[in-house]
Amino acid sequence: MTTRTTLPRRPFREGRGGTRAAALALCLVASAARAGNISITMTTTAEVRDGGLSVHLTVSNTGDEAASSVVPILRFDDHEARGTRQETLAPNQSFDDTLTVPQVALGPGRWPFRVAVDYTDQNQYPFQALHVAIITVGNPSPAKVTVQEIRIPPLSSSTVAHVQVKSLAGVARKATVNVFAPEGLEATDGRAEIDLAPWEEKDVPTHLVNRTALAGSRYPIFVSVEYDDEGTHHAVISHGLVEVGAPHREVSSTLLVAVGVLIATWLVFLGWRWVRAG
Repeated sequence: MTTRTTLPRRPFREGRGGTRAAALALCLVASAARAGNISITMTTTAEVRDGGLSVHLTVSNTGDEAASSVVPILRFDDHEARGTRQETLAPNQSFDDTLTVPQVALGPGRWPFRVAVDYTDQNQYPFQALHVAIITVGNPSPAKVTVQEIRIPPLSSSTVAHVQVKSLAGVARKATVNVFAPEGLEATDGRAEIDLAPWEEKDVPTHLVNRTALAGSRYPIFVSVEYDDEGTHHAVISHGLVEVGAPHREVSSTLLVAVGVLIATWLVFLGWRWVRAG
């Protein structure tokens, strides 16, 4: 799987347990004097081990600027495991780590997990690369639900994303829709429980807020849809991209009134002079 926070070049592919899945996140760190970039690539191999979720991770920097304070993080539900901190990751260098979340309930089915890499540029500005994949336990049937579309308007301060979910079965079911965003953005209502009628297509809105994302960048937004059926957990994942623009500067109503009064006063003055001259 490939994720890029600025300019995506490769297609996304769903990751599966026991297979390798790669995630790429690029943040351009540019100034008027120079233009460098840090490109963090994650390659993951996930497996169930000793009752927990274990993910072997290779982190590489394929950009042309070094990343600092690099920390990999594995998240599954509310569980978290943090890897070894690397002081610096130079261009074309990589490191390996294995992250394990112990004692998690992984029954038959497909289960989403997240891997993030926190890092800073040379100015100590924080960034995060995010990857969401699925580990498969047993031999479950394909999920009978899909994400038809993710619509995300350009974001300056905040926006509303719309996730189009469709049932692919002739039965009613309850499902959970999760929206995951890298740090810098926040999905303030990123978890929704929905009821799907047979074959129903439903729009699920979620609010995105810009906390620290830089204008001109692109960030991946991941969506998972999950449900349980006869002892098997089903899940699908999808993604979208949000473009971050500069904040809009709103003109206050007081300023508009003041400008209007000045213009009216000037017109009255011109009219008075014209009358006197006549």
